Amino acid sequence: MAKFEREVEIDASVDNTWLVLTDASHWPKWLPFMDSVTPTGPLSKGSVVGWADKDKAGTATVTIYDQGKEFEIVTDLDGDKDRHNFTLRSSGGFFGLSDDEVKVEYKLDTLSGGGIIGRFLSAGNPRDMIRVKSTTTALRKLVEEQFSNN
Repeated sequence: MAKFEREVEIDASVDNTWLVLTDASHWPKWLPFMDSVTPTGPLSKGSVVGWADKDKAGTATVTIYDQGKEFEIVTDLDGDKDRHNFTLRSSGGFFGLSDDEVKVEYKLDTLSGGGIIGRFLSAGNPRDMIRVKSTTTALRKLVEEQFSNN
């Protein structure tokens, strides 16, 4: 298992960030490996969303849905599974008391097999490091465009 992490501060409330994060129709706008998703209703733990990347189809299963705090999906594309965990916490203002910003921590766990050699090879994968950075940057941009406190 290779893990990649990044934290980003978003100029929006936890509630507004949560709305974007948990609306699967927005995922192709900020998850760089998704071109489209199958229309879906409100998400909850256990929900499964179909998605496509070019000519390949995959699924995303919601494994954690803790309103406004933690959201996790496990994506599966032809048996290649990744865990995407997002933790939210209020920030902003004096000692974080104004709750006008949110910090989102994104952890990507590639769930790679292959024993020690497989973990070693995937642990320093620059493609996944770039994917984590792209994901958090795109999420921040999308949320701030929709719900900026300015």
